[in-house]
Amino acid sequence: MRMRWRFSAVLAALALVGASQAWAVRTSLWTQDTVDDFLAGDVTGVTVTSDGQVQLGAAWDSVVTNLPEVAQIWCLARDSKGQIYFGTGDDGRIYRWVHGRPAQLVWNTGSSEIMSMAIDANDNLYAGTSTDGLIYRVTARGDTSRYFETGEQSVWTLLTGKNGVLYAGTGSRGRVYKITGPGKGEVFAETRDANVLALAWAKDGALLAGTSSKGLLLRIEANGATRVIYDSGAEELRAIAVLDDGSIAVGTNRSPSGSSGGGAAGGGGGGSPGGPPLGIEITPSGGAKCGVYLVQPDGSARLLYAPPCDFVYAMVPGDAGSVWFTTGNPAALFRVGLDRKFGLLGATESKQLLALLRVGKEVYAAAGNAAVLYSLGSGVGPEGTYISEAHDLRSVASWGEARVSASGGGEVHWSSRSGFSKTPDDGWSGWSREVPVKGYVKIESPPARFLQYRLRLRRGSGELPAVSTVEVAYLQRNLPPSIANVTLYGPENPYFEGGPEYRPPQISQSFPNGIKLEFSLPRSGPRQVSDPSAAWARGIRSASWDAADPNGDNLRYKLYIKADDETAWKSLSIGTDDRAFSWDAESFANGTYRLKLEASDAPDNPDGTEMKAERVSAPFVIDNIPPRVEGLRTSTREGSLKGRSTVTVSGLAIDADSRIAKIEYSVDGSDWKQVFPDDSIFDSLQERFHFDVTDLTPGEHAVTVRASDEQRNVSVGKILAVTR
Repeated sequence: MRMRWRFSAVLAALALVGASQAWAVRTSLWTQDTVDDFLAGDVTGVTVTSDGQVQLGAAWDSVVTNLPEVAQIWCLARDSKGQIYFGTGDDGRIYRWVHGRPAQLVWNTGSSEIMSMAIDANDNLYAGTSTDGLIYRVTARGDTSRYFETGEQSVWTLLTGKNGVLYAGTGSRGRVYKITGPGKGEVFAETRDANVLALAWAKDGALLAGTSSKGLLLRIEANGATRVIYDSGAEELRAIAVLDDGSIAVGTNRSPSGSSGGGAAGGGGGGSPGGPPLGIEITPSGGAKCGVYLVQPDGSARLLYAPPCDFVYAMVPGDAGSVWFTTGNPAALFRVGLDRKFGLLGATESKQLLALLRVGKEVYAAAGNAAVLYSLGSGVGPEGTYISEAHDLRSVASWGEARVSASGGGEVHWSSRSGFSKTPDDGWSGWSREVPVKGYVKIESPPARFLQYRLRLRRGSGELPAVSTVEVAYLQRNLPPSIANVTLYGPENPYFEGGPEYRPPQISQSFPNGIKLEFSLPRSGPRQVSDPSAAWARGIRSASWDAADPNGDNLRYKLYIKADDETAWKSLSIGTDDRAFSWDAESFANGTYRLKLEASDAPDNPDGTEMKAERVSAPFVIDNIPPRVEGLRTSTREGSLKGRSTVTVSGLAIDADSRIAKIEYSVDGSDWKQVFPDDSIFDSLQERFHFDVTDLTPGEHAVTVRASDEQRNVSVGKILAVTR
């Protein structure tokens, strides 16, 4: 029988590319020494504690398997003779199992699901169903009958009381029924919620009920009056366990969109006027999907444990102030104490552990998908196994030695296997020979990307064995760096003067009489530099890149440049640790160029073992020659004002390598005004243009035309216009 626990984080991994026989020189360690580390593995007969230890635990045995047409075992009950009854779905059947014998079908009820069970003092078995809300009875002699029809959709939970009274929690109207005999029953309490999922007896004899969809814990008095004693803020309050001191442990499940906190206690119905003050003082909250909370006699509540699972299904009191509970997705059995120390007692390959039964030293757990009945040994088993997660080293690695910190008596044996897929398959190596742990053990698995180890704990005559730390030494195969992109920036990106708190320089005036005046502007942010004042910077080109090393090595970069009509790469930068570089492009002729970036992990690898990667940029243009303004002509006509004239100026802006980006004009030194080309769009190396200068006074006027290309190169042309 294989017990399995799986709770693994999803790791982002780089793809394995370009294998080389070189190996990185830095030894790395994969360390597991916390409870979260060990919860990522599989357990068989061992316990993972909240202290981060793997200890020998109870032996599990799958006593009932492979039931025909059975997907779930929903509920369990035990009679005074030690016979175990269980109810199933998706075909509602009642089975009986006795040690040493196969399971026996007691009754195929014809209902869809047997969801709940209870046994009274006379060993009569009661079974509640879904989706028809019936309660069946199987007497101690084996007689079967339809005992009570609730008229509800489901009977989620059953609980026996005094004098043979049976209580049933139902849905979907959230009623509790009190049933006193065959066909005899009535509504005992209205919870004002959708479903009653759990019933239990408080120490003082009151009835406790857990509900959904509000997730309430209710106290129901003998007269049926209800009072909310805990609002969990979750969608379901699924399980209840009452401890010896009267404290109440509950298991809650939160929907993905559910709230994370609960409201204060209030009346869920007409509570008795003299009842105890059981309002909630503290309502725990958090983002976990499920949790186990302790509701104490004074009404306060605190979180005991939020397991890494989707659902809590069943709960029973444990020893020494603890509770045991089962979960789903993944299916596991946990123990948690009032001191919040917890342990993973076991897990299954099924998806859910739906029911839990603990009578004396006997413990049974029932699973769904697939349906299995498990029996837990009354004590610690003779042997247990822990199998780690398949750990991803992100590249091929070779192994050194593993350090295993073991304590106690008995024996701990080590073995390992390795492979190239996240899930072990036929391509993995077999398990290496088991060797006893004595501090350090040699890892005998072949080099691979994934490694998994197995610890086999065996009981001795003294203290139980336990493992608290596993540390695996490995060397990653050296992989080449990865360059994601190389991005170019040119003069199309504006230049700014000053930093975030730029203050313009002070200026001053001195006068013959000795007086000196100083002037300054207030502090301001960076301001864009005008084209003329940044003319010296128009030749600057910059490049940046994103690169990473799969081994985590530091990288060094070299940058090369080449024109499209050239064959050899020329060096721009011989070596930099930065991921950006700038250079003066005015020393290069006009043309189309590309950059080549070389990344090397040489800083962290010895000579001859370093790995390199290259990436070529997209083409870019270097244009250091300004455009030309040619063919300026004027024509004059009468203006709109008397004695004024309108002059039409036309011409052509031409550039050899870059598109024309802007055309402006100025009259007699006035402010520059932008004009559009004749076709209204700047899209070519040549742009014809014309514009009107209106209402000019008689005389000579200088019209200056300025053209700029994409590289911010500027040229100016001038024409004189004489008006009369």
